[in-house]
Amino acid sequence: MPVEYHRGAFPPTALDWNALIPLLGPTSAAIARYDGVLAAIPNPTLLLSPLTSQEAVLSSSIEGTQATMGEVLSLEAGAEELPPQYRRGDLAEVFNYRGLEARARVPVGSMDSVLASCPAAVGRTKSKRP
Repeated sequence: MPVEYHRGAFPPTALDWNALIPLLGPTSAAIARYDGVLAAIPNPTLLLSPLTSQEAVLSSSIEGTQATMGEVLSLEAGAEELPPQYRRGDLAEVFNYRGLEARARVPVGSMDSVLASCPAAVGRTKSKRP
């Protein structure tokens, strides 16, 4: 179903190149600076770590795991106070998911070796096999 607010008006039939061309130089320069900043980062996976944690929390919650992003980040940061015993299994599930996700950049046929290389699973996945 097409979106009504641009029916007949998209794509534009003509562009105002006189207004757009002066913007190309500064845009290219900004992208080059951004690329330079990214190249200077020694470990770019550090920037993705919170996103992979969030994805692990959300994906694990689909299976009924009760863990929050705050709890995961707190444990990753080395919190002195541990969560209640009844929550530790759920948090372990999230960390197991992250471990699998990190190892999942291998061909699908070798998934058994990926699972075998992970720490012993806990909770609901303990007796599961692929």
